[in-house]
Amino acid sequence: MSELARHATILAALGRDGRVGVAALAQALGVSDETIRRDLATLDAAGRLRRVHGGAVQFRPDEEQPILVRSRIRPREKAQLAAVARGLVKDGMSIFIDTGSTALAFARTLADARDLAVITNSLDIARLLAPAPGLRVKVAPGWVRANDDALVGGDTVAFVRRFVFDIAFMGIAACDADYGWMDYADEESELRRAVIEQTRCPVLLVDDSKFGRHASIRTFDLTTPLTVVTNRPVPAPFAEIFASAGVEVRHRLRGG
Repeated sequence: MSELARHATILAALGRDGRVGVAALAQALGVSDETIRRDLATLDAAGRLRRVHGGAVQFRPDEEQPILVRSRIRPREKAQLAAVARGLVKDGMSIFIDTGSTALAFARTLADARDLAVITNSLDIARLLAPAPGLRVKVAPGWVRANDDALVGGDTVAFVRRFVFDIAFMGIAACDADYGWMDYADEESELRRAVIEQTRCPVLLVDDSKFGRHASIRTFDLTTPLTVVTNRPVPAPFAEIFASAGVEVRHRLRGG
């Protein structure tokens, strides 16, 4: 069976069942699990489905998957880039962390920080960091979004505009060569645009699967001055665009 035929079969099964599994697809199509994983990666990058642990679910361009689902996807890569991002934090800073599974992985690295003020719109991150003795945690107001315990809306944006952060760590849904940094939800995109105006050092936490992915809302241009922290070298054409625009990219610990 050709690749196009496999893709058509996968999408038909997904439309029928709402979810597909790697092992079941491999058995039904008579190919290896690795072949199916490559097929799912290709379809995910094209915006036809969304990969989850063990398979894929239907893609809804205006709806991000629940954070418990996202946290099980690429945990090693998220932990790797979180360790790189931790090197940007110095004691005594005031920092902002937004919501998402990658931001949560980064927040886990901060337990040993000292004299750090953390502002976040994530209830999960606030619960995680509140017990740490060296941290002071402030939570933004807003409407609670059910799928990821994020606080969003006009109150959240207005609250953020009261502060100037030394550094802000933000996730992002996708990075498209034509349309730039992209998100799934209007309120998330609006908040990130507000945060970037209120910080001396904006940082995007981006695992390598986001490059070449599409979403529905444009958040930043690729030439926006910020720091990109990822888990491996940035692929072309993004690396060339960032280099010409002076966008800093970090994908490994300094000295490593």
